[in-house]
Amino acid sequence: MNIRDAALKAKKSGRGIARKSDGPRPAVFICTNLSKGIFVIPKSNPNKAYAGWMPTLEDIVANDWYVY
Repeated sequence: MNIRDAALKAKKSGRGIARKSDGPRPAVFICTNLSKGIFVIPKSNPNKAYAGWMPTLEDIVANDWYVY
């Protein structure tokens, strides 16, 4: 699904979103209304979270987003 639909579904269930193209252990993106924006839990270190993710054009137009 597209990023908008995935974000709306994730918001309802209190979850994050990820991309299928990221493989079985994807980075997880948690959408917020905070000034810090979207938080990322990277696949390389799932014990850390970073604020302020800046999506690429590829991320925005991709149709492989899902609720994680």
